Amino acid sequence: MLNVNNLNTNRMIQATINKQHYVCNASNGKHNIVIDEPVDLGGADSGLTPKEILMSALASCVAITLRMYIDRKGWTIEKIEVKVTMGVENAEDVFFEEITCTGSVTDDQKRRLEEIASKCPVSKILSKGNEVRTKVL
Repeated sequence: MLNVNNLNTNRMIQATINKQHYVCNASNGKHNIVIDEPVDLGGADSGLTPKEILMSALASCVAITLRMYIDRKGWTIEKIEVKVTMGVENAEDVFFEEITCTGSVTDDQKRRLEEIASKCPVSKILSKGNEVRTKVL
């Protein structure tokens, strides 16, 4: 039996949807975001889609992780852009990351940043897969 009280949790998100197709509000109690589907799928296109939220979590986590690393190293990289796309390859969902750094970056630094990108917490979660347990109250 699922007992969320026994889990080691440090964050909670609550998503709420009413009758309007398919506008959903998600909140952590402090910050709110709107999630929706595009018009062609019956939504109002008033926010990112659930998959886009997932991709943005990955892209922002990679960017933050790289910024932390670059700052510790004292490298002169002014801006980091992380583009994430999602596709299917060999019947599996695959995330593709394209990272652009503005500044002077050597080939060795690029290789190291590729390694560091895979160590961000969201990347680790997505790459190892996880169990999802559901209980309707």
